[in-house]
Amino acid sequence: MESKPLTVRQARAALASQDEDRKQAVVQELEALASSEITDVLSWDEMGQVQIRASNELSPRARRTIKKVKVTQTQDGANIEVEMHDKLTALRLLAKHRGLLEPNSDEMRPSMIGINVTGPRTTTYEVKDGDDEDDS
Repeated sequence: MESKPLTVRQARAALASQDEDRKQAVVQELEALASSEITDVLSWDEMGQVQIRASNELSPRARRTIKKVKVTQTQDGANIEVEMHDKLTALRLLAKHRGLLEPNSDEMRPSMIGINVTGPRTTTYEVKDGDDEDDS
C-alpha cells in the first residue's frame, strides 16, 4: 500500500529537519513530481483520441504523480479526468532546498522611505499708502 502524498507544509518541514533519511525520502518524492510527464499516464494520437494507461502499467513514479482521477458517466460513455500534482511547487521546493533560490531576506527587500513634503513659506507684506506719512 502506498503512503499518502505529503503536503507542501510537511515537505518543507521534512527538508528542514535533521533526519537525513526523511529528508532524502522527501527529495526523492519531489524529484519524481518535478520530472513527471503527462505522457507517463496517458497518450493521444493525431486524431485526438486519448488513451489512459492501465494502472498496472504505470511505473511507481508515474502513480505518485497522479493527484486525482475522476470518472463521470455520461450518455456518450465515461468522461475521465486525470489531475497531476503541481510540478512547479515541487520544482520550487527542490530549488530552495538546493540553494538555487535566493533566501527570503529583509536585506533584499526594497526599503520604504517616508518623505514629508512641505510647500514654500509665504510672507505677507502690507503696503501702506504714502499719504499716511508725517511730513513735519
